[in-house]
Amino acid sequence: MKVKPASRYDVFLNQLELLAYDLVGLPIAVRTLLSRQRAANVTPSAHYLHAFYGRLYWRTRSLPTLLRAVLAILLFPFALAVSIAIYTRRNGAIIRARTGKRISRQIAEQVRLELVHSIAPYWYYVFELHEDTRRTRAALYLQRHETKGPIYAALQPAADDGMRDKLVFSAVCLAKGVRAVPVLLDLTGGVASVPDGGGLSSLPARDIFVKPRVGRGGRHAERWDWSGGDAYKSPMGDILSEPALMARLKRLSRERSYVVQPRLANHPDLADLNNGALATVRIITIRDEVGRSEATDAVFRMAIGGNHTVDNFHAGGIAAAVEIKTGALGPASNLGTDARVGWHDAHPTTGARIEGRVLPFWQELVDLACRAHAVFTSRVVVGWDIAILPDGPCVVEGNTRPDLDILQRISRSPLGDRRLSDLLAWNLRRAMDAGR
Repeated sequence: MKVKPASRYDVFLNQLELLAYDLVGLPIAVRTLLSRQRAANVTPSAHYLHAFYGRLYWRTRSLPTLLRAVLAILLFPFALAVSIAIYTRRNGAIIRARTGKRISRQIAEQVRLELVHSIAPYWYYVFELHEDTRRTRAALYLQRHETKGPIYAALQPAADDGMRDKLVFSAVCLAKGVRAVPVLLDLTGGVASVPDGGGLSSLPARDIFVKPRVGRGGRHAERWDWSGGDAYKSPMGDILSEPALMARLKRLSRERSYVVQPRLANHPDLADLNNGALATVRIITIRDEVGRSEATDAVFRMAIGGNHTVDNFHAGGIAAAVEIKTGALGPASNLGTDARVGWHDAHPTTGARIEGRVLPFWQELVDLACRAHAVFTSRVVVGWDIAILPDGPCVVEGNTRPDLDILQRISRSPLGDRRLSDLLAWNLRRAMDAGR
């Protein structure tokens, strides 16, 4: 069944996100107009990616996007002041107590980073640029307005090849021999159907996970554990009978399409790190110079506190960097917008050791990510969410516009002088040459 289109609210949020990108990226776009010389402390790849964004900021404007750029210019001073106020109030005193850096100096550094590098106050705290040694490498950070804007638009196909639709994605992976989470039910427009066309009488008698067919960030996801008989229980303690839960899901699907999948369980070695929610690896694969898929960076994501549904970083979880060759974990932290969480070598809820742990089935996981990428040949770069189950890794989903903030935050270093940046620039040059 065809997926329901995005709601007006989702479209509005997308436009608001694009306006935010235009606001943050304005200074680097202006600098690109004035000079194209590469600074001494910037790698050729990072410079190329920054300059590409700056050039396209002005070149690819339709009337609506031109009006958005004008609005960004008008709002810029106000938006910068408000953003500084919000994030300094949240984190300034904590950083002052931790480092001794005065609030006034933190504010001055935020202003300079935005005007010189288009790094917003939000990322000042996310990337810990209040640390002087880290701030000297500010030009090497790859920003969301660059990657999720023109860079991914130039590299990734406009048409959906099945990556965005979880129902299609699961079917394609399984047909190609790539282990992925199956879809048990599709719910669209108030109607439930089985993907293989078989008959449907009820929800399966097992723990299930419900999420939008097209969506990201764990929003609108629900976990329901089978309690025996015909009852299902949510992590919040809600109990629904099978008919009541089915009716609820059908009702929700009138607004957006959902899929029902089996709820997975992590490998026993990871039970003390998942807080009851499935912990997953986010691993980046990208096309290399000879057309193969290369895994460059990875993090291991974990839920904490009262979240027992999703491990998503932007949903309040934590993540630890994964050494790409060995699968060894580093210390963990949250997104960084709330500096109180800090860094942990042990899980803040369970107390289990994180730093130094080696993930089971690591090489098999890397191989699975690269094989999955080989199925979707039109994609240049993919962020894979992969769960490590008792019998090996399993693909949960693929992200066509992978977030790079999590990699730079958790590794505590920018990507502009690493392999991923080189391959992004190489593929982008190739795409531009092919388009001439």
